[in-house]
Amino acid sequence: MSEQNDRSESSYSHLRGILHSWSHEFTEGLSERVVPVPPFRFVFTLMYIGVTGTIAYFGGLWRWDDSLPVSRPVGLGVLLLLLLSLERFEQRRYSDGAPIPVALGLLLGRMALFEGIVALDSSMVSLFLYPIIPFSAYFAFGSTASNALAMLYLIVGIVRTLRLNSTWYLDPQNTTTLLAFIFVTLFVQVVAPVIRRDEQNRRQMEQLLSDLQASHLRLQAYAAQVADLAAAEERNRLARDIHDSLGHYLTAVNIQMEKSLAYWDRDREMALQALQEAKRSASEALQDVRRSVGALRETEEAFSLRNALRELVERASNDQLSITLDITGREEGYSRTALMALYRAVQEGLTNTQRYAQASLATIELHLGEAEATLSLRDNGQGFDPAILDQRLDPDHQGYGLRGIRERVELVSGRMVITSTPGQGAELAISVPKNSSRLIGGEWLDAHAPEARSR
Repeated sequence: MSEQNDRSESSYSHLRGILHSWSHEFTEGLSERVVPVPPFRFVFTLMYIGVTGTIAYFGGLWRWDDSLPVSRPVGLGVLLLLLLSLERFEQRRYSDGAPIPVALGLLLGRMALFEGIVALDSSMVSLFLYPIIPFSAYFAFGSTASNALAMLYLIVGIVRTLRLNSTWYLDPQNTTTLLAFIFVTLFVQVVAPVIRRDEQNRRQMEQLLSDLQASHLRLQAYAAQVADLAAAEERNRLARDIHDSLGHYLTAVNIQMEKSLAYWDRDREMALQALQEAKRSASEALQDVRRSVGALRETEEAFSLRNALRELVERASNDQLSITLDITGREEGYSRTALMALYRAVQEGLTNTQRYAQASLATIELHLGEAEATLSLRDNGQGFDPAILDQRLDPDHQGYGLRGIRERVELVSGRMVITSTPGQGAELAISVPKNSSRLIGGEWLDAHAPEARSR
């Protein structure tokens, strides 16, 4: 726990670029194409009622025309109900859009009902129903069909006006009505694209809002996963810190206490010296705990790998184990996490050498290069079977030392290799890139690809 603020630098790249893609498939063919329902249906209803009411008022509700099978008021009333029923049917049955055949049938039905109202009209008021046809056609069949129908109904309106009154241009009322009809028809053709764009924007906003809500729910789930991952990683980090710091010191205390017990009757001076070493290790452990607690509340201090390794070697050296240390290169440019991973690796390696290797010599070589740092820790001990190493590195194994070192090295995109032969000692080799971002560009990885594959 001597590392004051060793925060792991592993990133959750699988949450980046959390890109959200939605595909929309549209069927082809006239029989399957869906036409959006034009807006302002309520305005159409008001126009139907207003125009038929105006026609009935100016035509006289009480008049009966013998040339027609029914009276004008009854005929207008029936046509008005049919128009309202048509609008209601389209709105309820095809609120999200009607197929082309249905849209064509609705348009023709509307045209026929309009012609019936025009036939019952003795004035020119019914002309104002005509602009509804090209307006509806614009949403169903596009601008070309809409413009063609607009031109057609402009001609029809002018022809009907001439048939009603050949000298209409002398009548200010008829002239005003015809000019107003032309203006309304042209105005509707100009407004229709604007309304369609507004409707499309509204639908897009609704879709974006729905997608945003779905993304928000997914992000909440991702945030919960990140919290779980962060908690698990923090637990692993604390486990590594406890093992690498307190575990190291307690191991040293245990070794010295066993030595003291072994030499108590044979060499009292050697036994007392072992007790003093145990006491010194316990004091250093206490100081390390205090530094770690303080580091949780204060800012991180500078860490020198060179000085830390020298102090570690000085503490670990004794009469039974001689340790040589060779450091070359400069620490500048290496992250604290990378330097701490190297330090913990040496610390764990020396602890294992003292406990298991029965070695008399350990050699530490560290080179801090411009691209990467390489560490080699060798001893002349009894060695071990590589199969034992596989067991110790297994996640289900209860030991945390070598597994914790491997995790630290992997956090900084490094590699760890342990080789040993029974009776010929062991070697711990670690390589750590100076800047792990180079792995993205492939420089460091490509330069060591054959070596990495061989391992």
